[in-house]
Amino acid sequence: MSWLDSCKQFMRNALENISGAAYNPDGRFDIDLGKGAMKRLKKSYERFLYMAAKYPLEKSNGFVPPTYAIDIIWHSHMQEPLNYRADCIRFVGYVVNHAPWPMIEDDIMKKTSDQSNDMWKKEFQSDIETDHLYNTIDHDADWMD
Repeated sequence: MSWLDSCKQFMRNALENISGAAYNPDGRFDIDLGKGAMKRLKKSYERFLYMAAKYPLEKSNGFVPPTYAIDIIWHSHMQEPLNYRADCIRFVGYVVNHAPWPMIEDDIMKKTSDQSNDMWKKEFQSDIETDHLYNTIDHDADWMD
């Protein structure tokens, strides 16, 4: 099973374990696990790695923090440590270590997050939070597969 397949499996398991009525009372929220959605999420993750290469860590600052969606695919990629290391060296130039809870004060975190969002918008003309989304409710994006 590849790391992308692991990501899909994690997302499916998460959906199965969610209490539907409490979490999704009107049935409008759905997670698109189709091929097109996964391609878009993978593209956002590739952009995240690109940003890690362009804006490398400096004293634990200056790094673009991932969104929750990007973090899920990042964790999936790290499930294959040898491939993850090789991919990071090849694409980023260094191994991107995952620090799950960076020790940064709230005001600095907010400023860093705002700066990261601005850098992402400048690079990709989209918001980091919604970069991987495209009509996920109607699932119309999968026509491009």
